[in-house]
Amino acid sequence: MASSGDGLAYGALPLLAVVVNPHPLAVSAVAAADSLPWLLMALPAGAFADRFERGPVMALANVMRAAVLLVAAILVFSGHLSLPVLLVIVLINAGARAVYYSSVQAVMPGLVESDAFEHANGVLTSTEAGAENLAGPVVGTSLFAVSRAAPFLADAVALVLSCFPLVRTRSKAPHPEGSSTSAWEGARLLFADRRLRLLLAIVASLALLQGMEFGVLVLLATTEWGVREGAYGLFLAAGAVGGILGSLAAARLVKWIGSAFALLCAAVASGAGYLIMASANDWTLAGPAFALVGFAVGVGSVVALSLRQRLTPDDLMGRVGGAWRGIVWGAAPVGAIAAGAVAAVGGLRLPLVLAGALQCAVAVLLARPLLRSLRDAPPVASSDPGAGVAAELRPPWPVIDLGDTVTVPTERKSAGTDTLPHTAETL
Repeated sequence: MASSGDGLAYGALPLLAVVVNPHPLAVSAVAAADSLPWLLMALPAGAFADRFERGPVMALANVMRAAVLLVAAILVFSGHLSLPVLLVIVLINAGARAVYYSSVQAVMPGLVESDAFEHANGVLTSTEAGAENLAGPVVGTSLFAVSRAAPFLADAVALVLSCFPLVRTRSKAPHPEGSSTSAWEGARLLFADRRLRLLLAIVASLALLQGMEFGVLVLLATTEWGVREGAYGLFLAAGAVGGILGSLAAARLVKWIGSAFALLCAAVASGAGYLIMASANDWTLAGPAFALVGFAVGVGSVVALSLRQRLTPDDLMGRVGGAWRGIVWGAAPVGAIAAGAVAAVGGLRLPLVLAGALQCAVAVLLARPLLRSLRDAPPVASSDPGAGVAAELRPPWPVIDLGDTVTVPTERKSAGTDTLPHTAETL
């Protein structure tokens, strides 16, 4: 229900930004504000997910979001919405959404076995994408064409309705006796493990460069590719279809070529998609290229999320996830702002050219260390959060040992002391 409501605003918000102020920098600033709170809220949002009952936390966050979206609908209807007010509304809504999604992703690992993470995350991600990025934008942009306030009012109603089942959800995170509850513990573990650092680097690049794309997407679609205002949701649906297919295909790709190769292929595919979009003169080419980008992001997100969950202890699931999303989702507004500045100087297509070239370069630069780190990690005891990861990561063909070894976490300190794993690396 919450994802369906978000989809309405996902399609309507860029159109509203163009109505309020059509300058590229203003439009990209609104896109950036929708992701910026992850830089500020990531750690506390993750701590909330580990410290309190996750269901009530999600419900409270959605009530706050519904209230601010109702205010937005009233201001749009009365014609009193300005760019600064719109930015504040988007920031508050996105901040509460950060709290909501931190708890959502922390719940899943406690419901399924580790070897089913790709399948479970693929189903969850594709379901959210279907509601938030496919059906929602189509309906939202159609409602926007009828009444600019309607999508935001409908989003507020959907968020309120989503709270009823959430209030009764009981899934409090485990807290071993003597374990730390510091919000910084997640960030410490995230950067202590070399595998997590490399995964974070490649996924953050996907987010940063996707932010460059989205920062100017509505302007490109409506001015360069011949997409009408009322059909913008249909264009977004092309990317959503790609994302759904990529999320569902992730588990099969991992079994076929391994997680590391799946991530690298996703990075190269997204870069190629940006370059094709930059060269397009109408939606018939831009739409399929946008779907390719969505497919790549879907694969990369599911594979990286599943690996991160395997490498994270249950009592740190929310905080590691919060730190991860703070960097990954926080990279998107940086890309969006950069796209607006670049477009103002070099034209609307230049951000996509840069995004495509940089994404392919990142894939090349990270290929060797990522393959080494994930391929050569030795099996560990099942009590370790990374248990079974090495076997799943290894590609289905013989590999050559290049002489580098990585010692992964095999034990933790006893209760009452630091809960982070001891990690040593020898290259």
